Amino acid sequence: MNKLRTLFHPIFVFVGVQVAWIGLMVIWVYWYFKNNLKLEEFAEKLRPEIFDSEFTWVILLEGSFLMLIILAGVYVIFVYWNKQARLNRLQSNFVSSVSHELKSPLASIQLYLETMKYQKVSSRDAGDFVETMLTDTARLSGLIDNILESSKADPKAMRLQFQPVEIGEFLKEVVEAYKRQFEERNCRLQLDLDGAGVLKVDKRALRMVFNNLIGNALRYSPVGAPLTIEVRNRKKYCDIHFIDQGIGIEKKDQKKVFKKFYRAQNVDTQNIEGAGLGLFISREILKNHKGRLTVESGGRGKGTRFTVSLPR
Repeated sequence: MNKLRTLFHPIFVFVGVQVAWIGLMVIWVYWYFKNNLKLEEFAEKLRPEIFDSEFTWVILLEGSFLMLIILAGVYVIFVYWNKQARLNRLQSNFVSSVSHELKSPLASIQLYLETMKYQKVSSRDAGDFVETMLTDTARLSGLIDNILESSKADPKAMRLQFQPVEIGEFLKEVVEAYKRQFEERNCRLQLDLDGAGVLKVDKRALRMVFNNLIGNALRYSPVGAPLTIEVRNRKKYCDIHFIDQGIGIEKKDQKKVFKKFYRAQNVDTQNIEGAGLGLFISREILKNHKGRLTVESGGRGKGTRFTVSLPR
């Protein structure tokens, strides 16, 4: 039964239809040229005006053209089906990932609240519980923001409110919110903000970008791996580099990671949570800032460098 199902897979059906059409066309043309002289002699015996060589060539060309149109149509249908199937798979993975992303922090918050409700906890433990719950709610808030931004019909039409922002101080403010996570993962953060200056940006949107990049660096790096954030100025752009020593990205995935719902699938990433939206949203936000987001990596196990480029 499985073998029969495999034979009727759309790819095999598509290849079979293409081979059948091409074979039919070859046989038709071969038969025409092989019997052309016989048909001409037969037509001249009956009625000479029946056989017009120019007319038969027109018929042959028309038939060939229609055959090519049919082949092209089948190909276009297959391409669209393949894209739709891929989108369905990505959306299925997205729903699964988001369900896990939502349940995990909610379960954590519920556990701590129930502990505080039914047991006596010291003020120190209560403070730790509150910090953990705040971290989980921030994680939920970031995920919801990403989902809302990605659900817009046209992400490029985001409403941004630009204002002058001192990038160095803003980065310190964003990083401060991750202090607990850095400690839990024993991550040594190195900030090099000497070249930071004032840029005109949307703080809420840019915070989302920085949160996505820092969150990815923590998720995709082993415990104890360092993270470096540095600012470098060029003539027209201010570059903000997020450099981790994590699992890296293979060359074939480096362009795909910015696609909606896309997540690199390999042994290193299969147990890492994520919805495949963060980098997509981040790139769209930076496009609306007339900037860009790029990635560099030497491959698996060689770390990753994400660069945020904003116009000065």
